Amino acid sequence: MEQNYDFNRIGKQMPYTVPDGFFDQLEENVMKKWKEEGGKRKEDTSSSRKARIIRMAFRTLLAAAACLALFLIVRKALPQGNDAVTDDFTSVELAFNNLSTEDQDYLLEVYQEEQFLNNDLNDQNNEESI
Repeated sequence: MEQNYDFNRIGKQMPYTVPDGFFDQLEENVMKKWKEEGGKRKEDTSSSRKARIIRMAFRTLLAAAACLALFLIVRKALPQGNDAVTDDFTSVELAFNNLSTEDQDYLLEVYQEEQFLNNDLNDQNNEESI
């Protein structure tokens, strides 16, 4: 069902129509509608420019204050240097002292061969002697 169309025979007829005088009245209709919706373009006055600058400065200061507050909160939440290690070690030492003598002997016997524990204790003893 192949059909060959002869476009020269069809011609250049436009299937759509517009009312008579549409393009003649187009500019007038657009201007009329524009005036109804607001008319003039707002000019950039110096007072509105100053207001924009003040708003932008306020937003910038607010953002800087929020960043500073976030920094301080995160800094306070994170452990600080050697104090956290010392606090952890003292809490472990207190827990160890609360154990019975048999439990303390058992733990010392089990962890006597632990290389990481021995290295950490040796490093801590060396730091204290300096």
